[in-house]
Amino acid sequence: MMIGLRWLLFYCVMGWVSLAEAKAEEFIPEGVSVIKAGDARFQLRSLGLEHQGPAVVLLSGPNEHWHSDSGWFALLQPLLATKYRTYAIDRLGQGLSSDVEDPSYTRFATDLSLVLLELNEPHVLLLSFASGSVSSLLVAHQNSDLTIQGMLLIDPDIPRPASMALYKGYPADWYKANLPKLLPALETGVWTERTAKKLQQERKLVQRLLPETYANQMDWTYFDFMAQQRLRLERQQSRAREIAAYAADLDLYQTLPLYTKRPVSVINSDFEQLQIKQNPEQKLQMMAWQQEGDDWSKQQAEGSGGQYIELKSSDHLVLFQRPAALMQAVEWLMASAVE
Repeated sequence: MMIGLRWLLFYCVMGWVSLAEAKAEEFIPEGVSVIKAGDARFQLRSLGLEHQGPAVVLLSGPNEHWHSDSGWFALLQPLLATKYRTYAIDRLGQGLSSDVEDPSYTRFATDLSLVLLELNEPHVLLLSFASGSVSSLLVAHQNSDLTIQGMLLIDPDIPRPASMALYKGYPADWYKANLPKLLPALETGVWTERTAKKLQQERKLVQRLLPETYANQMDWTYFDFMAQQRLRLERQQSRAREIAAYAADLDLYQTLPLYTKRPVSVINSDFEQLQIKQNPEQKLQMMAWQQEGDDWSKQQAEGSGGQYIELKSSDHLVLFQRPAALMQAVEWLMASAVE
């Protein structure tokens, strides 16, 4: 798989190294492989395979720029891998996974079952970030062959009316309406420069959020590798397709009852506060979204015997900002759900 040239160009475009400093080599980060499941291939990062017990499966979702791959686990997965067997699995259209015409969180719920079957991992703890909760809860409700130790939902999507209306609004509705024209435009590289700028912003944000005590444990190599994948034209197109399909994901998601078969813990940051401040014209709608999020998260956690963990003054990328709280939440689920 020849990605060395892309890696070289990525660092030059991002301005992190000069052309003279960059090396055009093939490069795959530690633990990364591609696994065939069904008729597609999925990027898999496996760490901590020496450990026994249930595996921790990490499912990602979007940040404010709708980048939604396993790069968000560049700190958390290595930390978890010191105690647990861990797998970060990228959806179709993400990272090195296969391209597909219809990427979605709904499809990934089915794909995930196939990947776990190939891995011979029927006993898992599902950890999802943001819209990854759609896939996580769908697979939990739909797959009776999978033994779930528990679930940790980090800032999950909220299946309530005000939240659904907000999610389905801009930019999701814009992508859905403009997808036929957008895909050929993206193929020309029209958004590559703006994508590169967003990647720079994301890296600076993570650098700012990262606690000093975890600086040496952050896997920047993997973070940058996944950022490089986002810059590829086909990945820009996959992102657009998935955003356009998001409303359909939500329609199915909001029909699900609370999951109560196993403990579900919910990490609830207050990142909505910044969104409310930045969008005063939507203040009432966003305040309703925040309230629904608090209420649903408490109901889901308490109804399943899980923990409701409220993290004040936290960013949406709490994965980098508060890793100790997330580690403790996983440890609690592993200990509390032992049969």
